[in-house]
Amino acid sequence: MTRRHELDWLRVFLFALLVPHHVAVGFVDWGVDIYKFVNDRLAGDGLTLFIYWSHSWRLPSLFMIAGLGTWFLTARGIGIHVMGPRFLSLLAPLIFATAFINVFGGYAIAKMTGTTTGLISFWWDWLTELEPRQVQHLWFLINLTLYTLFLWPIFALRDQIARAVPKPPLLLAALVIASAASVVLLKPYEAALTGDNYQFVLYLIFFLGGYLIGADHVQVLDWAKRQTWWLLASAIILFIIKATLLTLALTDDLDTGQALAEGGWVTQGLSPQNATVFSIVEAATAWFWCVAALGLASRFLNRPGRLLPAFNRAVFPLYVLHFPLTLIGLALAAQFSAPWWIEFFVLLIFVYIGSWILWRIFDHIGPAAFLVGGKPVKPTYDK
Repeated sequence: MTRRHELDWLRVFLFALLVPHHVAVGFVDWGVDIYKFVNDRLAGDGLTLFIYWSHSWRLPSLFMIAGLGTWFLTARGIGIHVMGPRFLSLLAPLIFATAFINVFGGYAIAKMTGTTTGLISFWWDWLTELEPRQVQHLWFLINLTLYTLFLWPIFALRDQIARAVPKPPLLLAALVIASAASVVLLKPYEAALTGDNYQFVLYLIFFLGGYLIGADHVQVLDWAKRQTWWLLASAIILFIIKATLLTLALTDDLDTGQALAEGGWVTQGLSPQNATVFSIVEAATAWFWCVAALGLASRFLNRPGRLLPAFNRAVFPLYVLHFPLTLIGLALAAQFSAPWWIEFFVLLIFVYIGSWILWRIFDHIGPAAFLVGGKPVKPTYDK
């Protein structure tokens, strides 16, 4: 099987996008609802728009790329000898990082909110309480584990799926319709933030969609490459429509607009205008950005590159390690009175370099790298 370097590069860039997104949340006023504190100098609406754009498709794209990777993984079989290590590679970092890495991000929040005194006592409480908040960004691994478990029987139909996958335009249309239906039917009744409630079903569809794309990846990537600019233009237009509808809802009534963005307006007794249209556009926006990203990667990133092997090995540890470093960095940056954009870019460098250094430390102590999602070195890429 020929290695698709554009998919490796796309995976690297998608996970790398998590860092500016998570750093940016600490520089907007509503970030306090998520992190419990924000920076002393805040950015304006431009950064909020960046966060909203990135949030429109970054998580769907990560589940899509995970589904694509699962297609290639199941080429080696679907028995416990293949799937067992897969589950272990997801659960080991989840457990280890929740207990021994996320605690530092949690401590940064506690210090900034004045709810703790010492790290040792905080750590002991962290290990004994075992609350959902301790999982932090690692909820992605929980969902990914459950999706893989749920779809495991379907992986046995790998050959039949490969023969039955429709042409790329029809596949995209089917995935948009399925995703839109899940949002329209489920989002009105419960809000979601960390892959729960309606997002659990939505991201499952993106994971399955990635698997189906993998089943016909040669044709899909070739089609996306040819249609890159049309897909990108459509994605931009859809995002503009989505942002406009939300802005109108927020302007009309703040609570209703927030419910439209987060979900659960029916249970709150609210009735946002154009809620169904917004939900359909939300699903379509995510898929068009995802497929446009496939097209851009196929057009510009279909080459190995000297750094790609290292980046490919580092990307999962970066995901595991970056968020506690982000919270620590934000807590430190809040102590200084520099312009927000200087602190923002310094923080990006801090998180990227800090995550890389921590990964290299784990990587150099052998099997311990597995605890943060590390992989052993492979001599060369497959030809």
